[in-house]
Amino acid sequence: MHLRISCIGLIIALSVYVCRGKAAVSDTRYDYSDVAAQITAGCNTKYDKARAIYRWLCANISYDTSYSIYTADECWDNQRGVCQAYCELFYRLAEPLGIKVFIISGDTKETMGEETGHAWIFVVTEGEGTGILVDPTWGAGAVDGNTFIRSDNDMSWFHVDPYWMIFSHYPDDEMFQLIDRPITRQQFLSLPDIRPIWGQYGYDARQMLMGCLSDRVSMPQLNDNAADKVILKNIPFENTLRIGQEYCFSFGKLDECDIVLVNENIYDEWSVDYSTGIYSMCFVPSVAGDLTLSIKKGDGSYWSFLQYEVAQPTAYDLARLQEADPLAMPEIARLRNADIRRMKSLGIDGRKLLSQVRSGEVKSLPVFYDFNNDCDMTDIPFNEVLYRGREYTFTLRPHTDAQWAIINEGRWLRDWAKDPISGTITITVSPENEGSLILAVQSGDSDRYEYCLQYTVR
Repeated sequence: MHLRISCIGLIIALSVYVCRGKAAVSDTRYDYSDVAAQITAGCNTKYDKARAIYRWLCANISYDTSYSIYTADECWDNQRGVCQAYCELFYRLAEPLGIKVFIISGDTKETMGEETGHAWIFVVTEGEGTGILVDPTWGAGAVDGNTFIRSDNDMSWFHVDPYWMIFSHYPDDEMFQLIDRPITRQQFLSLPDIRPIWGQYGYDARQMLMGCLSDRVSMPQLNDNAADKVILKNIPFENTLRIGQEYCFSFGKLDECDIVLVNENIYDEWSVDYSTGIYSMCFVPSVAGDLTLSIKKGDGSYWSFLQYEVAQPTAYDLARLQEADPLAMPEIARLRNADIRRMKSLGIDGRKLLSQVRSGEVKSLPVFYDFNNDCDMTDIPFNEVLYRGREYTFTLRPHTDAQWAIINEGRWLRDWAKDPISGTITITVSPENEGSLILAVQSGDSDRYEYCLQYTVR
């Protein structure tokens, strides 16, 4: 939808700005009529022609990392320029087509919050009172050090909603904020780093701005890797998360895809509301560093599209984590063979394990295998190393009628005692042979057994 400007005073101001804007544009020695016609061939409306010029600039003009090319003619000659050159060349290509372009000067905030001078444009696309905001420089790409990295025609910087634009672009002339209630420079500097890409994930720009102005937030990083596949419904609106605190995520899918949460390990235990198609997970971070929502690529790897930073834990954070999720405590997570995800799925008693780790009784864990017939492991030996002649008790709550066995170097033990009330089965074993001791379960209707746990016997 085009932005409609109906205020008579603003239209008069724009008319004045035409003169001011034209005077500010460098003189040209070229007639851009032919090239403008070629770029916009097949376009019937001013809007379509403006979009064609934008896409041509994004695809063909590189940013001048020497910061020496400012005019349209120099930009045309060298196929590169700074933001003023991008805007002037847009102006010169639009001029013979009868499209009015206003070059806006102001300041922008980069991703690190640094403020810098910049130029972008307002294009009148339908009558004196209708136009769009465009930033061809940011649409073309970004600079990393002294290297320009071109984007794949980033259309998020064409026809930008003014409520998205004001998060990163502050015009010298308040008129070009184009929002109901212009904000102050101090308010602009207090805003988090939010880009138009948030709109593609389902967020409303005006509501986002009003929320950020009333409640200071620091947003996570978001990119467009999954913009065509996911609509975000609920996420933490803060860049830094704390260990031990619960955070809830929910989204809808626009396409078939696998979304995972990554905090060192991969988590995909989403609950699904089939009436709405919303996927949800409440998660307690346990590892400092990155926490991301990621989408699975065709080669099996994962590509993050939403990224948070989990802060190093304080004593309070660890106490909260111990209460909420003792299995995720660092003392357990750093043990050899620790598989927190698998241990949780098996109902391992985290408080009991944590106590044994802190007492020194458990120094490494048995190997946990993935197997089809899951169960709750109500009570098992936690230490990887078992000793000949000592007794060890295993108590399980099976989910199926499959047969279970303990295997100690060819010696099979299947004498489980079943409790008909709780449904648990229990066996006490005394290893006789050095080597391995395996907890195994029968695989389906076959005679084959799958490994579940593996210990070392000494």
